[in-house]
Amino acid sequence: MNAPPVSHVRGQVRIIEAIATTIIVLILAALLPIIFNSPTTTLRSQVQTNTEWYAYDVLLTAINNPQFTYYVQHNNWSAIRSLLNTIVGPQYDWYIAVVPYRKVVSIVSVMNYGNYVLIPLSIIPKVYYAPPLGMPIFMTSMSVSMLSLNVYTINSILGGKYSINITMPLSNVAFIQCKNLFSTNITQCIKSGNVRMINWWLESFDPRTGVAVVWLNATGNVYMLVSNGSIPYNVLSNSYCQYPYCYPIGGVSNIMYSSFNAPYNNEPQFINYYTQQALSQCYSSSNGMYGGSNYLVMIKTSGGTASGQSLNAPTTVSCTLPVSVNDNVGGINAYLIGQLLTSIPGTSFTLGFSNVEVELGVCFVNGTCINDYTGSVAGASFPISIGNVNAAETYGNTHEYLSLSVNGNTDITSLPSYYYVYLLTLSLSLDLAKCGIDVNASIYDLVTMSSVSLSYFYNLTSNDGLNCTQLMSLPNITSISLTMIPSNILLQQSTPQNPNNDVYYVYNATTIVYDLWVSPTPTTSYYIPITISYNFESIDKYNVVPQQYRERFFLSGFAPTASAYAIIQLPNGTYYLVYLGLMSVASG
Repeated sequence: MNAPPVSHVRGQVRIIEAIATTIIVLILAALLPIIFNSPTTTLRSQVQTNTEWYAYDVLLTAINNPQFTYYVQHNNWSAIRSLLNTIVGPQYDWYIAVVPYRKVVSIVSVMNYGNYVLIPLSIIPKVYYAPPLGMPIFMTSMSVSMLSLNVYTINSILGGKYSINITMPLSNVAFIQCKNLFSTNITQCIKSGNVRMINWWLESFDPRTGVAVVWLNATGNVYMLVSNGSIPYNVLSNSYCQYPYCYPIGGVSNIMYSSFNAPYNNEPQFINYYTQQALSQCYSSSNGMYGGSNYLVMIKTSGGTASGQSLNAPTTVSCTLPVSVNDNVGGINAYLIGQLLTSIPGTSFTLGFSNVEVELGVCFVNGTCINDYTGSVAGASFPISIGNVNAAETYGNTHEYLSLSVNGNTDITSLPSYYYVYLLTLSLSLDLAKCGIDVNASIYDLVTMSSVSLSYFYNLTSNDGLNCTQLMSLPNITSISLTMIPSNILLQQSTPQNPNNDVYYVYNATTIVYDLWVSPTPTTSYYIPITISYNFESIDKYNVVPQQYRERFFLSGFAPTASAYAIIQLPNGTYYLVYLGLMSVASG
């Protein structure tokens, strides 16, 4: 079966969190809603609860209705009024406001430097705590962050002459920070030259939702630079960069190159990106692997013909590559962006870690540390061997399947549809609370934005006899770290010679790997300092719902006893703040 060509899926790329196709719902939990004491009311669900919760329940029910965004986009306000009359109990008067998000939101401390603006980002490293020590003893790499930024939202807030490019996505963006991570005055850092341009990489951009997934070689106080031109501004040379993305400081993935014709695909070594040079050892016609101009490798395998011949391709192709990731205490992840071009039922594609071991690092009160401690500690002998961990997608007669195998223990699930352009991930993360390793495999369809995941818990206590409580209470030890070390990363494709029912196939199964990389569990906690005006006068002023459809009863002196807020996104990428106010009209 042929997959749609890349041009047909132009820009159909992933968001770090799965979202619905036509709506993003983000409940703002700390929005300063107007809360009054009010008697509990028997709701439609017959659950006694506060009216504030009831307001959120009503709003969620309304905006999760697939018709809601359609009504907003087509200005069918009478239908929204009918919908709310159906959902809201008769004991309440209601008021609805739908406000363009840009009218009520602003980014705090956007700094204008003429040729560019700086938007502050605070990226918080993940810290793992291990009782009973009461101190952080695990921390992910301080140099790897993955951000999910909504470009449409940022552009709507910036306005004016500053706008993030979406034709060649983020091509006029750069990221900077002070060399001294404790410095808070970015202006002074720029003037004194104590600033650095951060290496970064655009994994994906989805033009439907505006979400860009960006990897940074940094944490802490970071500033996103948006220039007033088509290329970024270089604060070190006080001039515009020579190329988009300030290439090679920044750049894009191969899938972005293919989708947007942006030939600035770089190799971000800070996330251990596998290059064509690394994969060249696997290229050969006898091995069924070939290099390309805008992808890493094309893999071909063949099913048997009636005469037992193959079409110049082996039935199984595999390649192992070394894993070189330091400071992966806490977890290690593998990512692969691929495309299925043709397949034969029974063909499977595998992404895996080979011969995974858990090593122990300890530090003692005298200040000495041993990073690869091999003695028997707390009931276990180090290193602990976990074995092979594989994620595989298999093409079937009626479904495509995802499977997860951990040292021979396998789980499998079917996909809702065939995924032709996808992100396949495999992650290992330490869970000291349960004294084990959480293993997760997921596949994300870059076209439909649907996803499927499988998980497995490897118990270090029952499998290897490790006693985490005893380990952490050993005398004279000040800190402990567990590191997962796989010997290789595996790529493999297999096609059966004799499929079910003795049906022979006379064509090749072909898969393209666009991008492949491994990283420690990335830091993803960050925030952009944004303020939203919840002043009712402002909301009412910019409310696009006509007066005759804003309220149920149109009582004079509407004073809400409960309020709820949410943000919706229309299929065209426009964001709106939705406000719902409720006022009790029931007697007693």
